[in-house]
Amino acid sequence: MPVRPVGRSEVVECRSFPAQVESEQSVVLASKLSGTVEALRQSTERYQRLLDSVTSYVYSVTMEDGQPGRTVHGPGSESVTGYPAEAFARQPFLWLDMVHPEDRAAVAASVQAILGERRPRSFEHRLWHRDGSLRWVRNTLVPHLDDEGRLRSYDGVVQDISERKRAEEERRQLEAHLAQAQRLESLGNLAGGVAHDINNVLAAILGLATLNREGQAPPAAVAQAMDTIATACLRGREVVRGLLYLARKDLNPAGPVDLNGLVREILLLLEATTLKQVRISADLEEPLGLVLGDSGALSQVLMNLCVNAIDAMPGGGSLVLRTRSAGPDRVELRVVDTGEGMSPEILKQAADPFFTTKAVGKGTGMGLAMVYGAMQAHGGTFELQSQPGRGTEVLLGFPRHQAAPAPGAAPGPPAGPAPAPAALRILLVDDDELIRLAIPALLEALGHRVETAASGQEALDSLADGLAVDLVILDMRMPGLGGAETLPRLRALRPGLPVLLATGHADRDLPPLLAAHPGVASIQKPFTLAEIRDKLGELAAGAGPIP
Repeated sequence: MPVRPVGRSEVVECRSFPAQVESEQSVVLASKLSGTVEALRQSTERYQRLLDSVTSYVYSVTMEDGQPGRTVHGPGSESVTGYPAEAFARQPFLWLDMVHPEDRAAVAASVQAILGERRPRSFEHRLWHRDGSLRWVRNTLVPHLDDEGRLRSYDGVVQDISERKRAEEERRQLEAHLAQAQRLESLGNLAGGVAHDINNVLAAILGLATLNREGQAPPAAVAQAMDTIATACLRGREVVRGLLYLARKDLNPAGPVDLNGLVREILLLLEATTLKQVRISADLEEPLGLVLGDSGALSQVLMNLCVNAIDAMPGGGSLVLRTRSAGPDRVELRVVDTGEGMSPEILKQAADPFFTTKAVGKGTGMGLAMVYGAMQAHGGTFELQSQPGRGTEVLLGFPRHQAAPAPGAAPGPPAGPAPAPAALRILLVDDDELIRLAIPALLEALGHRVETAASGQEALDSLADGLAVDLVILDMRMPGLGGAETLPRLRALRPGLPVLLATGHADRDLPPLLAAHPGVASIQKPFTLAEIRDKLGELAAGAGPIP
């Protein structure tokens, strides 16, 4: 068989084939190696993430002569304590040093008890992490005994339970807030009912006291007694009103309030009544602008704060009221005293209406609770700072009143009392017999004639039967038909008849009733002879000719 010569190109091709195969194998090998490296990297990252997520580790303690000896900490110690296992080997007392000082005695007692009982048990304590944070851990000990029942060693598991503790604390705080809200709601419901009854009692006493004081010229001793009775009733009215502020049930519609003006009024009152050893001063920013709120409630807030501060300085001191702007939407008031201050335990409960440090007969102890309730109702803020022996500072934040004054409107002279109306025929509608007995005497002393009705339905029946009256004084809170239900039916019978709504507190039904019915006004119980006289004058003047 003849042999065919091989060409140069074919020889080259044959010689290059093994090199090409080797190159392709290298590529495949490199690709596999790269994939393996990537898989190893991903596995390492997963393992590291797993280690980072571990919140517990194991340690082992060998007993030597009946006492804990050599201790070996597991590799997970760094995830819980911040220290690697080697650090504990180099520093035998490192772990004990990390235990919170306040917990060390309890930890030692727990370890001793578990080792004495010879059975596994857990306990919880605080631990300082290497980064300076305080952690909560659960420490579980498992004793190991030799064949003769002697303690040979014990293992421990330390688990970081800080997140669980934080969640428990948040839950406790939420439960405390809920309980506080429920208690305030219960107190508010109670306050609303009590205020109506107490204010009726005060109205009868205050009305007759001011009638006997102003309606005639009594002897000096009698006049002084009537003044004392009236003062006591007015104080009782403020106590009831403060209770309603606490329950957020007696706030009048918010309006512009001159906070600096309120502070000056309070200071004038305190300067006339406060012991001289307490120095009272004001540091007021001018111009401060107006805040949005109920001036009566805010006056009560300031008075409560000042009275509390003065009570905290039985040996003398200083009280400063300071106002400042705090941005375009906020105004701040600080009340600072140099009194006895409060401990952290008392400070935590200072605004709780069910907690007081006052002795029996020294007040209700609800002053700060009333302040807190009123500020919450105003959409404001309340902050309290105090230390024993270093006084107390209260910071109140108020929403600023943004409405601009009407252009061209110049303030006029303050309006005087309305002129007393001519003799009126008045229908007094109230379910309380005390009111029906006491208030007619005031009205008759002013020259009016009075008819009474014990319910809204009785009043409507009398009017339907032809009773002729010029004005009706209608109680808002009555069984059956209250003032809100009686008023529209009354107006249907006698359109345009002036009505004075009487209430023990700022009723939520009042604003819509006053807006919907012209010729209707309101008055708060209890009221003095002068207050009812002025209110009747305003109502009669605004109503025009009385039908």
